[in-house]
This record gives sequence, C-alpha cells and structure tokens, in this order.
Amino acid sequence: MGSLTNCMLLSTSSIPCYFFNGLQRRTLTSFGNFRHPTSVKHFSISARPKGVRKIITEAKQEMLKDYEAMQPNTSNQVGEQDERIETLVREIKDMFLSLGDGEISPSAYDTAWIARIPSLNDPNKPQFPTTLQWIGRNQLNDGSWGEPSFFFLYDRLVCTLSCVLTLALWKQGEELIANGLYFLQTHIQDLDKEKSIRTVGFEMIFPSMLNEAKIIGLNLPYDLPCINRIIKLREEKKSRIPMEVMHSVQTTLLHSLEAIEVELVQWDRILKLQSANGSISDSPSATTATYLNTHDNKCLEYLTYIVKRFEDHAPFLYPIDTYERNWMIDTIQRLGIDHHFRKEISNTLDFLYRNLRKDGFAWGRDAIVTDIDDTCMGLRLLRLHGYPISPDVLEYFKDVDGTFLCYMGETHKGVSDFFSLYRFSQIAFLGEKILKQTKNFTEQHLIKSIKDNHVYDKWAIKKALNKEIEWALRNPWKMSLPRLDVKEYIRNYGDNDVWIGKTIYRMYNINNSKYLELAKLECNKLQAIHTREAKSILLWWNSSGFDNPAVTQLNPKEIHFSICAAIYEPEFSTSRIAYTKCNCIESLLKDIFQSHQSFEELKLFCQAIHEQNLYNVLIKHVCRWKPAMVQVLPSKLKQVFMVAYETMNEHAIEANNAQGKDVFPYLHDLRKQQVQQYLKIREFKDTKQFEKFEEYVDQAKRGLAVAIRLLPAVFLMGDVLPDNALKSLVYRSTILEQLASYIALLYIHLLNYLLIVCLQEQSH
Repeated sequence: MGSLTNCMLLSTSSIPCYFFNGLQRRTLTSFGNFRHPTSVKHFSISARPKGVRKIITEAKQEMLKDYEAMQPNTSNQVGEQDERIETLVREIKDMFLSLGDGEISPSAYDTAWIARIPSLNDPNKPQFPTTLQWIGRNQLNDGSWGEPSFFFLYDRLVCTLSCVLTLALWKQGEELIANGLYFLQTHIQDLDKEKSIRTVGFEMIFPSMLNEAKIIGLNLPYDLPCINRIIKLREEKKSRIPMEVMHSVQTTLLHSLEAIEVELVQWDRILKLQSANGSISDSPSATTATYLNTHDNKCLEYLTYIVKRFEDHAPFLYPIDTYERNWMIDTIQRLGIDHHFRKEISNTLDFLYRNLRKDGFAWGRDAIVTDIDDTCMGLRLLRLHGYPISPDVLEYFKDVDGTFLCYMGETHKGVSDFFSLYRFSQIAFLGEKILKQTKNFTEQHLIKSIKDNHVYDKWAIKKALNKEIEWALRNPWKMSLPRLDVKEYIRNYGDNDVWIGKTIYRMYNINNSKYLELAKLECNKLQAIHTREAKSILLWWNSSGFDNPAVTQLNPKEIHFSICAAIYEPEFSTSRIAYTKCNCIESLLKDIFQSHQSFEELKLFCQAIHEQNLYNVLIKHVCRWKPAMVQVLPSKLKQVFMVAYETMNEHAIEANNAQGKDVFPYLHDLRKQQVQQYLKIREFKDTKQFEKFEEYVDQAKRGLAVAIRLLPAVFLMGDVLPDNALKSLVYRSTILEQLASYIALLYIHLLNYLLIVCLQEQSH
C-alpha cells in the first residue's frame, strides 16, 4: 500500500506525483511483510528535492513514449516469449537450488600451487596429478596462463610464472616452460605502461615468485625499474601490517601468506589462525604454502576438498557462499526479475541473516576477516526485506582518521566498496548518525571519482561502473522510479564482467547471460501489458465522454504511468487499472466541488450519493445511490455522477470476487464521507479565509481522499484484508489521519518549492 500512497497525488493535476513514488519505494513482498512497521515512517522524511522537475519530465517523456511506440506482438510471438521466460525462470530457480559454497572460475595461479604438493606415497609424484594435467592442457596460444577470454597483464604474469615454477619443479613440459618464459620475458617490461588496478596482493606475490625463479636459474629480467617499484610497494605493505600482528590476528596479509619469506613465518603460530575448514584465509595457495611447511592434516583436508570439488583445478578463494548470494540477489533485483524468485530470495536472505556477525559479512560464512563491501551489500538487502539490522557494524571499518576502509591495511581504496556503502546509506532510519555521515563522505568520494575520470575498481572490471554510479548520484533511492532504474541497469549490466582477486575470475551466478535475457524479455512483456492497460483505460475514459477538453484537462495516461512506475508486476494489472480509474474520478469530483458555481447543486449531488435506493438495498454488490436525483443537474455533473456510479459498481464486483466477501459497504461509506468532505471544503472556501497554518493543513488533508483513492486497488492486490483492518477505515481513523497529514505537508512543501522555482525562472 505504500507505493499506492506515493502515487496517489497524481490525481491533483497541479502536483506531479512522480516525485512521491520514490519516497517510500518498495518491493511489495518486502514492505508487505515488514517486521518493524514502526520504523517504516522514517522513510517518509525527505529533504527538498533537487532537480525534481528534470527527473519528472525525463521519466514521464520516456515512459509515455514507450506506450506510443509499442507495437503489439502476434499471438505466436507472445507464446514463444512466454515459453522462453518460463524456461529461463526454471533454469535460474535451479541455480538457486544448487547454491552451495559458490561457483567460480579456475585460477591457474592457485592450481599450480596445489600441483606442487608431493604425494604422501611417493614424493617424486604430485599428490594431485590432475592439477598438473590441467596446467598442461590450459596454456594459452601466447604462452601464458590466466583468464582465457580477458587479457589482464597482472593476471597473466602471476598465473604464468606460477605455472612455470611448478612445471620446473616437477621437470615436466619443457616446451610449456619455454613458451611461458618467452611470454614473461616479453611482457614483464609492459608493467611500466600498465595503468589498470593490480590484482590482489600482486606487489607481494610477484616479487616472491621472481626470487624463487632466480634461485632455480630461470632466465628472466630481474632488474627492470618496474620490478624495483613493485618490490618497493611490497615493503610498504609489509610495514603496514607488522609480522607480529600477522602472527597474532587475522589480517589480509594471511591471504598472501605464500609470498612471505619462509624464514620470517612462525608456522606454529600461523596454524592457530587456521579457519574452521582447515584453510588459511580460504586461500588454496596460502593453505598450500602452510601445508608444505607444516604437513598439517587439516590443511591437506581442505586442499583435498578443493580438488575434489573442482575435479582438476582450484579457484583463488573458496568458499564464497555469502559473497555469491549477496551479489546474486542484488543483481536479480536490479534487473527487475526478482518477482519470479520471491521464495528463493527469501530462503537465501535467511541464510545470510543466520551468518551475519557483529563485525559484518565476509566472502564466506567461515571466513574470519570481514569487509565493508560484502557487509554493506548484505545489510542493505536485509533491511529492505524487513530484517532487523544495525548500521553500527560500520564502526569496525573506520580508519584512525575516521574514513572507511574495505580491509584494514589496504594500500588503495576501491570504488565499488564505496558505492555499496553509498547505497546502504540511502536507506538510513531517523537518528542513524553513522549512515548520515557515510552518505556525505561516500557521495563526495564518488563525485570526485567521476569528475577525475578515475572509476577504476580494484575488485571488478565492469562494463559500465561509471554509468551505474552517475545514475545513482542523479537518482537517489528516495526519488527513484523502479522501472527506470531497471531499464538503466539493463543497459549497464555486464553479463561478461570479470572480478579481480589474486587472479582474474568469473562469478557464474552473478554475471550470467540468462539474467539479462530474462530481464529484456520481462521489459518487453511488461511494456506490452502496461500499453494494453493504458489503451483500455483510454477507451473507458473516452467512452465516458471525458475526451472533450471542455469537460476536463485530466490525462489518465499520466496517472497510469505513476502506478506503473512503482507497482509494475503483471499480477497487479487489475489493481493498476482500478487505481487509475479511481484517481481519475476522484480528480474530477475534486475539481467539480472546487469550481462548480452552484453550491446547492453540489449539495444535491451529495444527497444522491447519501440517499439509498430501496430497490438496490435488497441487491448486494451494487451502488445504492439514487441516479434519478441528478437528472435535474447540469450535464457535466450528471456525466461525472453516472461514471462514478458505474465504476463503483464495477470495482465492487471485482473486489467482492477477489476478497470472497461483500466489501461494497466499505467503499460506499468512504465515498459518502469523501464527497461530504469536498462539500465542507467548498463551504469553507466560500465563507472563510485561513487564519492559521493548521487550518490550511486540515483543509488539504480533507481533500486528499487517501482511502477512497487507494482501497479499490488494494482489494485487487491478491491479499484478503481482515475485517478489523477494514473497520479501521472510518473517518478520522489514526492510520488515515497520519497518512493524510504526511501527504498534505509534502503537498504544501512541493507547491512552495515549485513556486520558488517558477519565480527564479521568471527572474532569469
């Protein structure tokens, strides 16, 4: 009902209601099951809308243009489209069902590390021979190893050197080694020209492997200036996390433990920092280095699980269950296809909530080191779906100077983690100071990144991250329109994006062409549904005689647009039509009571609604008004009365069928109350002037007609409303009073704002 409320002010022609859509933006399943309803009111607080007229105009033009340009599909096309949608939905549901520890692409770097482990039975053979075979099969045409479909120099260098070292260790694949060395000899010097973000820990890992290569006599350029700069960065990072700290608490340095000089590591102390799954920081390479120096059984069990899970290779990080689930849900929601997967999303969020810790989220449920990126993404999703969470967890990610870090000890900040923090700050509750602070901080950081053309993220290489951020900055969450957000994200979403870890990798359940295809098909289908709705509404409007500008200037398309922008799902089609018709009629009634000259005729109009037709009283589900009484009234009044009468009957029948009971008395009582309010407003207007601001607000509240505008549509939204809820819809009920007060104040605020804008434009 929140979104209906946000849209309803479109019925007042002087107010563009598109602004209100964003104030309580919802996912119906989210706010329908909101576990803290007393907190929802905090979303109502909105500052003066900057650029609201531009946003409204652009949104309105784009969506109305879509209506007019839409060509109807043939029945065969519709059938094929629906069949494809069903197939994609089924396949994505299967992806949800198969969610485990994560789906991720191979890392040649980590696979080569595991291939180093000698067999327990014969030290002259590898413990995991399939990993060595994988290396032999996966050298690329240029002699390198790494992500095959995306060339990234840092990735290719660490993967290639790691594979060459392992092959040299086992004295296998001379040609493979030669080709790998040639690639390294010709590409290491390109580090001088490389401007992109380094892979995670590159400044630690690559110099360490170069030292190892130098010891065994591999022919490589060891003294290049670019290598010296990388070594300098290595020492800087080591100084940020002293060795004593690394041995005492979990830090990101453990993730690159294999790159630390063996003589500096106290392996017995490292084992005390071992994760529950036997790994060192969920890193196969770091865990391998620990096993080679300790022969710890738990390390070997973890590595055995990895090889068994992936058959012949290893990822750079595992498990990644919380990370995968967070971004999977966010992606599906932003693409506007989440209504197909409500149960699956709910189950996945339950998993995330069970694994939420006091210091936030990590990439995996058992990972010890949390990060601000996963934490903000998870907390945002949980709050939007009604889970009780606290933003105070962000205190764990503050640096000594009060700024935020993704990980303690990091040498450079990313963009996507600040973008996640910014998005989380958009849904702050009243009094949450830390989110207010983070909003200002992250907003400035992102604006500067865009301005400096420095939107290079250290965690991912995305198709259009800069455009995602620009859109979010231009369209804050409270002022955004869901369907426009979806269309923009479809443009910017990269189903082939890659992510940055120790190596370049892919997340198959996050970046997936099936999501994008389904989103595009859904967009086309919804646009067709909305277009059919608009045409049926216009047919009703014109057949009622309201296409004559002399009768009214109201445009039902705009009212329909507002509800489509907020509640767009196919199953709410009848609800959208009812909403549009109710608001059209209500706007006509309000206009008549404000502008019609004869007060006595308006009284007779009200009396015709109040008086009960004795014959109709005996027949349930029909209007009990007296149409005969308005026959003496002017034609416009008769016309509006009869359309309101017929439409009320139509809605009553639909609502009775949907609710399984007679709900017409509630609609009739609300109609009687509202026309009486219009009459009182008119009487006040003709006889008095406002002496107090409270009087003005009270009159504005009386004219909003909150309940009668919303209730017919609410009846048709699928849920059966209990009788006690319906009985609360009496005049001056607490719920309606508070809702009307809120909207009235926004109404006044927006009028004042638009008046100021108009005056400023005139002065220029």
